[in-house]
Amino acid sequence: MNVVTIEEFCVEASAQPARIGLPPETRRDEVTQYVAKAQDVKVEELAERFGVSAMTIHRDLELLSRDGRLERVRGGARAITSRMAERDVRLRRHMNAAAKDALARAAAALIPAGAVVGLDDSTTVGAMGAYLAGRRPSTVITHSLPLMNIVACQPDIALVGLGGQYYTETDSFLGSVVVEQLHRITADVVFVSTTAVKNDALFHPDAEAALTKRAMIAMAARKVLLVDSSKFESTGLYHVMDVEGFDDVVIDDALPEHHRARLRELGVTIHVATAQ
Repeated sequence: MNVVTIEEFCVEASAQPARIGLPPETRRDEVTQYVAKAQDVKVEELAERFGVSAMTIHRDLELLSRDGRLERVRGGARAITSRMAERDVRLRRHMNAAAKDALARAAAALIPAGAVVGLDDSTTVGAMGAYLAGRRPSTVITHSLPLMNIVACQPDIALVGLGGQYYTETDSFLGSVVVEQLHRITADVVFVSTTAVKNDALFHPDAEAALTKRAMIAMAARKVLLVDSSKFESTGLYHVMDVEGFDDVVIDDALPEHHRARLRELGVTIHVATAQ
């Protein structure tokens, strides 16, 4: 992990030209990236860098905070930490967004036309929703509420929505009721992700989510794991499944070679996703 000192960041930031005249959405994207790198930024600094008024920055920060992309603090903004993101699905959707989109795009390419597809409730797999129409699966099975809403708008794709206890933290349905439904159905291919890969296995901090993921994986003939490099050697409490139980693993191009070598030793097919 590269650590940037305050002095190094300030030198780098001062060497960059001011970002003036950007469209509002582009400016907010760049504000998010700037705050994520600086960790803690004042309104005045952002106003000067982006060539807008302090009032405009206040509005930007309010919108970005509401969307879960940064944390509003007195006089400025603070980056979202991984610990905070674990507790809120809105925050997780914006963590490593470019890597998630690349993984989702590469994973969607593995969907055969006409296949019955299972998708879990992870934010990484959720990013596949934008690519489903182009792959034309016959049916999507999911316990993710956002994915249900996406598939419901696709007239050529049948939706099997798994219901049960709804959890706002994951924006999905989890637990024994969902598991029972999964035991009664089958899929051609399933796509899952998780919060941690360690000791050649998947782990998750939540017991209900781990239970549901195991049942989701078990229902499909072909099993695909999507995992970005930040998940390797992360911590997780509940065992989901050993990595060698998957047929395919979709990784980002930042994953170190020693992890790739270990995946090859486990006998899975590796697909490397590159952010565009």
